[in-house]
Amino acid sequence: MHHNSTLTLLRSGALEQAEKEFFRLGLDGDTSSEDVMALKGRILKAKALERSGKARQKLALQAATAYEAAYTRFGGTFSGINTAAMLLIGGEAAKAQSTAKAIQAALKSSAPNPGVDAYYHMATVAEAWLILGEPARAQQALADAMPLDPHNYEAHASTLKQFEMLLRAMDQPIHWLDAFRPPKALHFAGHIFDLEGGKLPLSPSVVYGLEKAVDDVLASGSYGSAFGALAAGSDIIIAERLLAHGVDLHVVQPCPDALFAETSLNPFGHEWVPRFERLIKSATSVRRVSDDPSLCDDFTTGFASETAMDLAVLHADRFATTAEQMVIWNGESEQKHSGTARDADLWADLGRTQKVVYFDAPRVVSNLPEHQLRDRRSLNAMLFADVRGFGKLYESQLPTFVEHVFGALSACLTESGISPQHINTWGDGLFMVFEHLATAAEAATRLQAKFQGVNLSALGLPEDLALRIGAHYGPAVRLKDPFLGADGYFGHEVTAAARIEPVTSPGSIFVSEPFACALALRHSGEFRCEPLPQSVKSKNLHSFNLYSLRRIH
Repeated sequence: MHHNSTLTLLRSGALEQAEKEFFRLGLDGDTSSEDVMALKGRILKAKALERSGKARQKLALQAATAYEAAYTRFGGTFSGINTAAMLLIGGEAAKAQSTAKAIQAALKSSAPNPGVDAYYHMATVAEAWLILGEPARAQQALADAMPLDPHNYEAHASTLKQFEMLLRAMDQPIHWLDAFRPPKALHFAGHIFDLEGGKLPLSPSVVYGLEKAVDDVLASGSYGSAFGALAAGSDIIIAERLLAHGVDLHVVQPCPDALFAETSLNPFGHEWVPRFERLIKSATSVRRVSDDPSLCDDFTTGFASETAMDLAVLHADRFATTAEQMVIWNGESEQKHSGTARDADLWADLGRTQKVVYFDAPRVVSNLPEHQLRDRRSLNAMLFADVRGFGKLYESQLPTFVEHVFGALSACLTESGISPQHINTWGDGLFMVFEHLATAAEAATRLQAKFQGVNLSALGLPEDLALRIGAHYGPAVRLKDPFLGADGYFGHEVTAAARIEPVTSPGSIFVSEPFACALALRHSGEFRCEPLPQSVKSKNLHSFNLYSLRRIH
């Protein structure tokens, strides 16, 4: 059915793209099924949850009206319970409870199929009790629901988010929901052990002690997915224990495997390579944040580690659970762009739970090269933008475009106090580099909003002109451009950024996975990056997925 693509986008959190698909397919006027009619309510509910106060209540009541239309026509409990929930959020408690009682009565006469249907049946019973002001009964019903489809964590997460929304609206405690959350996400990292250049292996008793300590951490919490790299020593030991405990392993490597082996495996003992290869084959997913076969320095490894942390947090947010970190660490600080101490400090700064396995190896070193470009490499956010339809403009229209369209975009940044580290233009193209992610996201969203506010028709320009912006985050090299006589930015990650913009939908902002992850980790309350379908991909792009960036109201 046509509604499936929209529903898939909604379930993945891609609200903006789902709304566009909903109207593109003409589903706003489709009354053929409860599922299709309820989509409008789902979209309005998602928008309501991003607002607060009166704005949230207004959107919630609009969502309730949409759900109620589906409920009145088809009598389904899904649209009915969501009608009640949105009425409650919108401040119509009495009407919400009346609807919830009707849903309870309907559920008593239904016999769901085993599995997901049975789960949603009992979860709906629990939600009705919650709306009726009976949290103890709701808790018991939810406990009965979970075993009916125990591994459907996406469904569990949807229920928990709905319950948290309702409990907050009723000013009720939410801590009891923690018992029902899906398994946690984990970021892992640790020191490389350099025991006389790999000539002295770890003693069996030391290995056993480390493995036992890792096992104890894993046994202390329910972990479902873990994210990290696979350097010699701690990383590999942790990863092997994760697989032994049935945890999904998501590997985030800084560079191609051959170069990684050269810098982070072979120098510490050749036995690490086959262990690394076995883990790669057993991993649920493998990402390599750079495809540059010539350079793996502390900027690259730090970038990979940050990406792994970010992915752990994104995973936790998606499944309504928590993200924690486990590190094998000697407790010493390091003034570097990468390393276990830096990872531990970054995570601690987020205020998230951290499990430390203290281990004082005979020597803890970094084997990463001191590259000649070290002082000119930095982690940057990069934007590329162009205007669809610019090439079809008549030359007589160009002065108007430059003055009133490009002029408006330039003034938009100036008035907002946004100053890129670097900017270059050519024709309708823009290239900007920023030191901070939030500034880049601010610039992108302001530029897009400004462009969409330009009255093209009044300027005598085609109305189908549209700005598209692509963004990426990663290490870049600052070098003097001999043509311009000024510094410019170069490197593989700049190329990756340039390849996002051509696949960006006109009027949208598409960003790379590293950009989305890092932004979500640090600025989730300001911006939202929504996953895009796998089909939105450039054949020459990195292996990472793409996201749509928008500002949260």
